[in-house]
Amino acid sequence: MGKLIQVQEKNIKGFNLIELLVVIAIISVISAAAYPNFSSWKKAREVRGAAVKIKSLFTNINSQVQRGLYGFVQVEVKATTGEVKVISKGMKLSNLAQKINDSEDDWNKDQTSRCALVQDWDDEGSSKIIETIDPETEEVVVEMIPNNKLEVAELKFDDIAVNFEAKSGTVCFSKDGSWYSTAEKFDSSGAFYICEGKEIKCDVKDNGDPNDLDHDNLFALNWSRFGNITLEKWSKSKSEWILQ
Repeated sequence: MGKLIQVQEKNIKGFNLIELLVVIAIISVISAAAYPNFSSWKKAREVRGAAVKIKSLFTNINSQVQRGLYGFVQVEVKATTGEVKVISKGMKLSNLAQKINDSEDDWNKDQTSRCALVQDWDDEGSSKIIETIDPETEEVVVEMIPNNKLEVAELKFDDIAVNFEAKSGTVCFSKDGSWYSTAEKFDSSGAFYICEGKEIKCDVKDNGDPNDLDHDNLFALNWSRFGNITLEKWSKSKSEWILQ
C-alpha cells in the first residue's frame, strides 16, 4: 500500500517554470492581437450609442411640439473641451402667443434672435440657475434647480465629438414649420456630425462628406423645418452615407 501511494505521488506533475512562461507568452500574444479589434468595436459602439440617443432626443422634443404640449422648442448642441451636451427646451403656447403679438420683439423680426440661446423657455433639460435675495442678510443666493420634466432632457458625452468646437448650435421647431429657425453654428444648416471623441472636431467638408474618405464611425444627424429627423452613417467601403 505504501509503494502504491509513492508511485501515485511520483506520477502527479505540475507546470514547471518554463512551461508557465510559455503559457503566459501565448496568452499575451493572443490578447495583443485581439485588443485592437476589441478597442475598435468599443469605440464604434460608443459613437453609435451616442448618435442614437441624440436622435431620440430630437425626435422626442418634436413629438411634444406636434402633440401641442409646446408651441415652440429648441435643441442646443454645445461642444466644449472634452464634453458634448445636447439639451432640449420647450415654450408653452401662451408664452409663444405673447411673443408673436409683440411686434417690437426681435423674436418676430430676426430668425437668429428667434433661436438664440437666451429665451423665455418654460422647460429646459438642463438645471436652471435661480437667484433670490436672502431677506435676513440681503445677499444674493444662487441655487441650481434640477430639471424634473420628462418632456425635456439633457445628454452629456465625453467620448464623442461634433463638427465644431467651443461653440453651440441651436435649431428650433414649431408644429407647422412656420417658426423654424437656426442660430449659432447651425445657422442655415440642416445637419451636424458626430464622430469619435479623440478628434477635436469631426473633419468634414462643406458638403458634409468627410475629408478622409476612410473615416470610420462618422454619423450625420439631419432635420427638416418640419422636424423630420434622420440618422446616417458614413460607409468607407461604399464612400457614401447610409441611412440608419
